[in-house]
Amino acid sequence: MRPKLIHHRYFVFITLLAVCLVFPQLSQAADGPDDFIRTVGQNAINSLTNKEITQDQREERFRKMLNAKFEVKLLARFTLGRFWRRANEEQKKEYTNLFEDFIVKAYAARFADYKGENFVVGKIRNINERDNLVQSEVVLTDGRKIPVHWRVRNGEEFKVVDVLVEGVSMAITQRDEFSSIINQSGGKIDGLLVALRKKTGK
Repeated sequence: MRPKLIHHRYFVFITLLAVCLVFPQLSQAADGPDDFIRTVGQNAINSLTNKEITQDQREERFRKMLNAKFEVKLLARFTLGRFWRRANEEQKKEYTNLFEDFIVKAYAARFADYKGENFVVGKIRNINERDNLVQSEVVLTDGRKIPVHWRVRNGEEFKVVDVLVEGVSMAITQRDEFSSIINQSGGKIDGLLVALRKKTGK
């Protein structure tokens, strides 16, 4: 059986993330984590939904935004799970680079699919002294409402460290997918690296 690289719910997340990032919001300073999530959309809409740019240009612009707004290295390490400790330095370096490329390839293509879905930011719930959960809803064109909650870490600046779609952590979902690929490869991390190379064209 060919290992899956993206779980079905992760595909939903990719689409919803694109919606959330391109939906225009009123311009305001990112004083709190909710404002931060709102202004991500404001910063993205003009550059990433431009129909005149090439896919390569869209991917490059998305990569810059991804690194600016998400804790990519932290997410890469988390999604490798217990296998991170087993990996050597060369494998860790290649995996981290491939993880970023994988996310860019998977997400960037979705920005051309924005069709006017609505994105509403709601309440903030404190998780601990570092993290807050920003609640939001994506209102689809058929009227369905899908809860999307953003785990935002407050360090030197706000960064997204996880997204929960309908209560399911996308970081955990992706970790489980990668773990499955490694287990199907006899517990070898190289099996995941091969799969990611194929997916990203490396």
